[in-house]
Amino acid sequence: MNANFDEKLSLKNGKKTVAARGPCVDWKPNDKSALIENVRIETDAGELALSLQSVTVTPSDMSWALDVSSSSQLTPGSAEAYAHVTVTRNNGSHYHPPCEHDVVLLSP
Repeated sequence: MNANFDEKLSLKNGKKTVAARGPCVDWKPNDKSALIENVRIETDAGELALSLQSVTVTPSDMSWALDVSSSSQLTPGSAEAYAHVTVTRNNGSHYHPPCEHDVVLLSP
C-alpha cells in the first residue's frame, strides 16, 4: 500500500492547521492495515506543521485524513508533505513505503 497526499491541501483554523489527506493506493493482496503517523508539512518559507495524531486504514479505505497543526500561521503556496507509514501484512510482518510529496497549501 502507498499513502499519497492530495496535490492541494486546505489551510484552516486561522492558517494554523493543514487538512492533510490523500488516497490509499496499490494495496497488496496480503496487506492488512496501514498506520499513517508523524505527518509533517514544511512550507517553502521554512514554516513547519506537525501532527501528533495517527490514523489506521485498511484495504477497504480509499483515503486517509489528519489535521496537521502549527503554532503560527502558515504561508499559502508550495510545501513538502511527509508521513511515516507502517503497513502490516496478514502474517504480522511490516514494511514502510515512502510518503513524501510536493503539495500546494490553499488559503481558506
